[in-house]
Amino acid sequence: MSFSGNAWAVVVAAGRGTRFRGEGPKQFSPLAGKPMVLWSVEAFLDHPSVEGLALVLPLEMLEAPPAWLAELSDRGVRPVAGGAERTDSVRLGLAAVPAEAAAVAVHDGARPLITANAIGRVLAAVAPDRGAVAGRRAADSLKEVDESGRVVGAPDRRRIWQAETPQAFPRELIVQVHERAAAEGVHASDSAGLCQLYGIEVRMVELDEPNPKITRPSDLAWAEAWLKARESRRASTDG
Repeated sequence: MSFSGNAWAVVVAAGRGTRFRGEGPKQFSPLAGKPMVLWSVEAFLDHPSVEGLALVLPLEMLEAPPAWLAELSDRGVRPVAGGAERTDSVRLGLAAVPAEAAAVAVHDGARPLITANAIGRVLAAVAPDRGAVAGRRAADSLKEVDESGRVVGAPDRRRIWQAETPQAFPRELIVQVHERAAAEGVHASDSAGLCQLYGIEVRMVELDEPNPKITRPSDLAWAEAWLKARESRRASTDG
């Protein structure tokens, strides 16, 4: 049985982005006329299956909120202070999701190109006992490398996928997973990784549209060009 019912989103934007080397955290950098994270937030808020959103932010931003954050409160957004690690931030965001939500989609605020189509497909793959993860097949040859830089292996690329976000789960299941991980001091790079550790099935949903994580200032120019082209196509279609 696949997902049916109301969903919430948790957009995680509490990281420091040390690789970005820009002025402040990358997820708030200007991108095509608005802070980067707003592209993700608005994509979820505009989706018909998403009833609300928890936005996980650095504590200092909640203490001195920018104007754009104050405006989001009128759209059902719940700001939440992040934790020490990404796993902690997701758990804190999940705590802000109401118990009535059937499913939760967790998304990285540094992936601004996410679309309604991708959100809907990931949510549709959720079942009562499993989660779903956006991703794509590995396109490059992959190597396993030891500490000295020596190549020691090559995994079978046919079975290797790149995991992205959103990652969606039944609300109660993923809350329990994160609470257990916190109690046991367990951390993982993403919620799907925690589910795997605890024996919970996760399905991969292949995306056919760009959904990169912005990691360097040079990524912004490409993302801005893509967003402007996408908005132009929408305007011409609507017109």
